[in-house]
Amino acid sequence: MKFWISFLIFFLAIQFIVVECKSNITSNPKDEIIAPTNIKEILKRSCYDCHSNNSIIPWYGNVAPISWYVRSHINDGRKVLNFSTFNTLPKDKQQKKYEKIEESIVIRMPLSTYLWIHSDAKLSDEDKKILKEWSKEEQKNIVLKSN
Repeated sequence: MKFWISFLIFFLAIQFIVVECKSNITSNPKDEIIAPTNIKEILKRSCYDCHSNNSIIPWYGNVAPISWYVRSHINDGRKVLNFSTFNTLPKDKQQKKYEKIEESIVIRMPLSTYLWIHSDAKLSDEDKKILKEWSKEEQKNIVLKSN
């Protein structure tokens, strides 16, 4: 019984340790990545929760210690790539981000831990193919526009 009381006190106490993460940050729509509708749909379904200013934090994302994990991943994801502010980046950085998109979808994105609960975010082979082709095309477009 003592164990459970101690556990409950500990659990309640850690709820006061908060990792800051705003779920919806107002941003200028002109700053958002420009992509065809089918690409945007894939990105919104599979990437936007961690890589945009429009994250949807579920109820368990407000309960420590899970909240620490969820919110830190969102903060890290936004630092690496934020689709809501993509057009504010210089063209050379945009090109590098397109390269990373291509690599990331093959190697690790979306994270397997995210897919445990968000199975609809899983990228199909067709989704991956579409995103890779789009990313390569965007890289070429940046090179052509800079010449």
